Formats: sequence, C-alpha cells, structure tokens
Amino acid sequence: MHKEVKLIRGLRQPSYFFYQLKIMEVLRGYIQKILLVFLLSALVFGLISSFGIGMDPLSKELTKLSPFTFEMEKFLFLLGRIISGILYAAVILFVPALIFWTISDEGEYRKLVITQSLVLIILLIERLTFIPLSIFLSLDWFSSPLSLGVIAQYITAKPWVIYFLGCFSLFKIWAFYIQYKGVKKLTQQKNWLIWLVILLTNLLFWAATASLAFLNLSTLL
Repeated sequence: MHKEVKLIRGLRQPSYFFYQLKIMEVLRGYIQKILLVFLLSALVFGLISSFGIGMDPLSKELTKLSPFTFEMEKFLFLLGRIISGILYAAVILFVPALIFWTISDEGEYRKLVITQSLVLIILLIERLTFIPLSIFLSLDWFSSPLSLGVIAQYITAKPWVIYFLGCFSLFKIWAFYIQYKGVKKLTQQKNWLIWLVILLTNLLFWAATASLAFLNLSTLL
C-alpha cells in the first residue's frame, strides 16, 4: 500500500491513521514530514524567544551592555533557541521511538517515529500556550493552569518537585493517548507493557526537564 503520511489526520482520527500506517508498505513523504516537524519545532522555539520569554537573565544585564552588544546577545539567544528547538525535536522523535521499538515484535522504527511526530506537534502546541500565559499573566511554564504545577506549589516549596509536576498537563494526556494508539497498533504488544513503557519513558523525560530547570538551564527546555 502506497499512501502519503498525513500528520493532521493522525491528530484528528488516530485510530484510522494508525491502521493505515500499519498496512503501509512504503512511507511516502516520510523524510519531508520529519523535516517539516523539525522546522516547525525550530519556528516555535524561535517565536517564543522573540517575545522575550526566557530572557530574564539577559534583561538584568541591560544597563551594563551597550546597545550593540545587547542586540548581539539577543540575536545569539534567538539562534540558541532555534538550535534548541531542533535538538528538542530530535530527542522527542527518535529516543522514545527507539524505546518503543525495543518492545516491538513487528513494528517498524520509522513508523514509530511518525507516531512521535504527532506527539511532538502536541508538545509544540502546548509550548505556544506559554506565550499568552507569560505575556498576559506573567506565568512561567510550570505554573500553567493546564498542568499540575499550580497544585504542586500549594503542597510543596521544593523547586524540582514543582517543575516535575508542572510537566504533567492536559496536553500530556493527549500525547499519552496518541502514543498508546500508535504503539498498540504498530507493536501488537500487551496493554500493560505498552502503558508501562509509555509511563516510564515520559517520567524519564519529565525528570530530565525538571533537572534542567532546577539547574537553571531553562533555555534548553
């Protein structure tokens, strides 16, 4: 079966999308779609930085820098964020897909990467919500009302725990659902094993995100 991969359909009709993906003999447009989500990730990260989100350390140096130096620092910050977006996409696409592939009896790695491309799109949509939250409400990403970060701040003062729980949001539930539908259809493994691997994989990523934030490396997030 030779059909082109349509990522938007995967978000709207995941069951039908993964059924088609499973029976596809040739993935038409695979490289183009992967490059597209890489570009999308870079653009989203760049857009967020263009609003000055994450530039607090640089803003504190405003009075100490010449106008030229400050503009150069802003450009380097933007460039760094774009590179971060590319690296972020690579990690989200290929690392979980590799983990899911290890439990697969018949799943093709590239098809699992396609599954993760849908997850990446969801995560990028979530990042876009950080823009109005930051601009209009002055909220950090871990204080999003769509996450457990808000509740965490009422029950603990430990930053790492707040960052960790702030990673869990309604968008992550959507991503879980997409991952489950894709991995189930493509690997034909037992439900308990699929959920266990998905949960542990995401907990690992949340722990890494919380650790980066705790170490004040938020520009990498």
